[in-house]
Amino acid sequence: MAFWNNDQPDATPKPTARVTPPQPPVQPAPPPQPPQAQIQPQAQHPPQPQAKTPQQVQPQPARQSLEERFGMMMKNSARTPAIDLAIQISDLVLEEAVANRASDVHFEYHGNNLRIRFRVDGILQDALVLPRNQNIPITQRLRVLAGFDPEPPATYRTEEGRFQKILSGRPIQVRLSAFPTINGEKLVLRVLDRTQMGLNLDQLGLAPEALDTLQKIIHSPYGIFFVTGATGSGKTTTLYAMVKTVSTPMINIITLEDPVEYRLESINQAQINHKTGFGWGEGLRTILRQDPDIVMVGEVRDKETAEISMRAALTGHLIFTTLHTISAAGVVERLFEMGIPPFLIASSMLGSMAQRLVRKVCPQCSVDAAPPPVAAVEEFVKSLDPVEAKSVKDIIYADGGRFKVEKGCPVCRGTGYLGRVGIFEMMIMNEVLRNQVLEHNSTDVLRRTAVQNGMRTLLMDGISKAAAGQTTIAEVLRVTATMV
Repeated sequence: MAFWNNDQPDATPKPTARVTPPQPPVQPAPPPQPPQAQIQPQAQHPPQPQAKTPQQVQPQPARQSLEERFGMMMKNSARTPAIDLAIQISDLVLEEAVANRASDVHFEYHGNNLRIRFRVDGILQDALVLPRNQNIPITQRLRVLAGFDPEPPATYRTEEGRFQKILSGRPIQVRLSAFPTINGEKLVLRVLDRTQMGLNLDQLGLAPEALDTLQKIIHSPYGIFFVTGATGSGKTTTLYAMVKTVSTPMINIITLEDPVEYRLESINQAQINHKTGFGWGEGLRTILRQDPDIVMVGEVRDKETAEISMRAALTGHLIFTTLHTISAAGVVERLFEMGIPPFLIASSMLGSMAQRLVRKVCPQCSVDAAPPPVAAVEEFVKSLDPVEAKSVKDIIYADGGRFKVEKGCPVCRGTGYLGRVGIFEMMIMNEVLRNQVLEHNSTDVLRRTAVQNGMRTLLMDGISKAAAGQTTIAEVLRVTATMV
């Protein structure tokens, strides 16, 4: 799919610490304007300072890498007790993970090595490879912090725990999961940084119209609203932002989660515990006897949870929950599959919102780009609904487009991206959609109707953010590939 032309000025990160005077680099000529320029010329803004010279990418001394810091630690550890060394190494890895905005840290054994990887902006990256040393109990140290026995159990059992560390002067919560593999135990640490969860609705990346609509939804007197998307797409962050927005002393808000990711002030949070028989169904029935105004259900996983939630929405409660589907319209089909009757869906559902996270271009090194060629766009939109295809073309060829492509610099560790932003599609129920639900229409029919009624799809929202210079078209297509 040649929808995006990456022929840009040299995208290879250039050295920032030295310049070799004997052989000055030849400045590349500006790329020729593509033939589609007469349809929508690229906005010729004055050259941005961050893209002008690579030297401006390094305003401060380069931070030592994790490998360098580990090497220095090992040089000075001749007489350090093994357990103290394990504590120092584990703290070093966690500090580096927080500094690099990692959401997850993977510890995994492969042969004679312990491999450590960080998930940054949704992408796994190698962080450190250590020789396997039975005398330095790194994973045992992490197990003890999480409340486990130091050694893995002889027979498999689910082990999940959490602990808190003060890193970089602020408390960081860590959730740990252990899993046995043939090479040794694998640990995955979810890094829960409260400063990253303090987002309000207007910080999620919603378009102004979508934000206004969502504000009206979460202030409805009753009904159920679904947030849907893949694992790691930011659904919990969105739910917490919704709950925080409506939280006042006059409202009783209760959440049911598995697990509780962050502790929220003034919110009554409960965690599922299957070992004690406290499951989703029992938890919801108990919550409804607690005089709630708003209930946040972490996830609808089965018919019992869905039916209790939707019937509660009909009896005067406002329910926020999540579901695993790839689109907003797909929620209805998923509820059909669970066995929920159409009349219950049509009468209780306020709407649904699908979301994904796309990486934002690095502001230090991103490069201006022309819109994609007309021929490539025309070929691409052939697979789209006609209304959606027209909207995509209108967004691409609108005046003032500021398309970017990634380049790579020390600030973004050579990836060309720094941080993430959400893309969304919101389907709000109306009379036409409710009738189609009662007729048990398919997801395609519901989606087409919603688009005709003004719904902005994930692809449309992503292309709009690419045209605004927040991300790249290549990144939007990577994330929405299953949608087109």
